[in-house]
Amino acid sequence: MVSRKVRGALACLGVVAVCLLPGASGQRGVVAAGGSDRAVAAQGGVEPLPPEVRAIMDQPLYRYARWSIYVADLATGAPLYDYQSRELVVPGSVTKLFPGAAALDAFGPDYRFETPVYRRGAVDGQGTLQGDLILVASGDLTMGGRNTPDGRIDYESFDHTYANVVPGATLTPENPLAGLDELAGQVAAAGIRQVSGNVIVDARLFEQMPKDDYVLSPIMINDNVIDITVRPAGEGEAATVATRPETAAYQVQSAVETMPAGRPLDLTVDSPGPGQIFVHGQIPADTEQALRTFQVTDPPAFARTLLIEALRRQGVLVDAAPTGPNPATQLPPSDSYTPADQVALLHSLPFSQNLNLIFKVSMNEQADTLVMLLAARHGQTTFDDGMEQVLAFLRTTPLDTEAISLGDGRGNDRADLFSPYTVTQLLRYMAGRPDASAYRDALAVLGEKGTEIDTVAPSSPIRGKASAKSGTTVAGDLLHQRPIILGRGLAGYLPTSSGRELVYSIYVQTVPIADVTAVFTPIKDQGTMLESIYARN
Repeated sequence: MVSRKVRGALACLGVVAVCLLPGASGQRGVVAAGGSDRAVAAQGGVEPLPPEVRAIMDQPLYRYARWSIYVADLATGAPLYDYQSRELVVPGSVTKLFPGAAALDAFGPDYRFETPVYRRGAVDGQGTLQGDLILVASGDLTMGGRNTPDGRIDYESFDHTYANVVPGATLTPENPLAGLDELAGQVAAAGIRQVSGNVIVDARLFEQMPKDDYVLSPIMINDNVIDITVRPAGEGEAATVATRPETAAYQVQSAVETMPAGRPLDLTVDSPGPGQIFVHGQIPADTEQALRTFQVTDPPAFARTLLIEALRRQGVLVDAAPTGPNPATQLPPSDSYTPADQVALLHSLPFSQNLNLIFKVSMNEQADTLVMLLAARHGQTTFDDGMEQVLAFLRTTPLDTEAISLGDGRGNDRADLFSPYTVTQLLRYMAGRPDASAYRDALAVLGEKGTEIDTVAPSSPIRGKASAKSGTTVAGDLLHQRPIILGRGLAGYLPTSSGRELVYSIYVQTVPIADVTAVFTPIKDQGTMLESIYARN
């Protein structure tokens, strides 16, 4: 347990890839022994760390820290700097590079999810479907809700899914229900004006599973959250609360008071009962607005309600009640759907765009869903099955799989352990594949939109050049009532000043900090280290 004081401080932290290490973790996933430790490598060609890098490592902040650094030539693999690089680290969200690579291999960059809607029953002369309408979930991670006109999946540097822990998280402007609206429009175009039976979501692609603070499901609308925007009114008056999407799936009540300017923002989102959201607390008058999210607990039921509402917007009446459980027991055998009964089909954007979203903003739920999708791709249904597919992929690479331990797909399990050396070998391997550009382009770019927007200054020589997947794991030190950085790392590609290309991983572990704002120091210090390496090579 983390104390209320420390937990509250962590909740104010303005960095995307922060997670609280759970007190215990399950025994699922790939668990392998660690590789051998090496201190400063004695290989030929390895250089001492640049003085600027050593100066950072020797700062008082890092007096209890453990650094692990590996930098190599991307083309040849020859090491440039090797400092304790085989030491297993707490990797945080850098873990996402592994299921991301496995999923890219399994699906390919151009794969598109297809989500069909089938009718079960005949349509009479008045356009009434004498039976059910069934949406078959395919694992589409965005369902058109982030699609831009130029064919990209949109995101923000501080994505809405982090709104409860990251100040300044914002919404993308796209309609999160765009995919359902498109499907409903196709149903209407097929001549259906009324559904006399039920509307059902077939979510049997893989086993639904609670994980961390979300539920892994093959149906995902608006990242399976309700966005709650709170705006102040006059001092002492009730604040206004708006939700996105607006839906009968949840009834929202609020008791948020507008406080004088300068007072702290304090908002809590609870669920007092099924289908209920309660927003309470206070918002200062000088706050423009505050965003919070509510995690949906039953994604198929949520999607069913949203689909019924989308159908009604298209003039298609549904006799069944729009709210309540998804009637999954009424589903036909999964192999009984026929092309003749298909009345709508939604195509996703290419899978490379999904990977771009997951890496650039470190999307936790979607990274874990990749594991489930890997299982489904091979006719399996469980998280353990998906982790076995990650391992099967890694065994096709030159990596030493015995030096890798993974407990999940996002980097929030105590079993997630690997070395900086190992992750650079993954990056090198992926750089040599035909789909290399999809993998590399998905990484965040230092100084640009995404998780690394503030890692370097706007004037940095590596801004817009260096790419990375970062990971930051922070826990609460109850003894001293302070945060401690268990691991902060960067791994990616670095073009240098001479035109040479490098692959790198830089990690620091066990850094006690006085307050949560100090987490920005190692983040920026790692950016400074990369600038030094860039300049010297």
